[in-house]
Amino acid sequence: MYKKIITIRAKHGIHTRPAALLVKTAKTFDCDVIVECNGKQASAKSLFKLQTLGLYQGQEVKVSAEGTHAQEAVESVSTLLETLS
Repeated sequence: MYKKIITIRAKHGIHTRPAALLVKTAKTFDCDVIVECNGKQASAKSLFKLQTLGLYQGQEVKVSAEGTHAQEAVESVSTLLETLS
C-alpha cells in the first residue's frame, strides 16, 4: 500500500467539476484508490462518495492505493487534489 497526505489549496474546495476530473483520473488506474478526510473515506472512483467527504480548503487529506501502479495513482490523484480549483 502506498499513501500520501496532502492539504487542499482550492479556494472553494473540491466541488463537483474538479471532483469529476479526479474520478476520471483515478479510473485510469487498475488499483483501488481511497481518499480519506475527517475520519471518512471514499473511493476516488466514485463522484457521489467523494462529495460526501466535504473536501474544503485547508483540510488534510490522505490518499492511498493498493495494487498495480499504486504509487503512480496516489501521486496523480494527490497532485490533482492539491492543484484543482
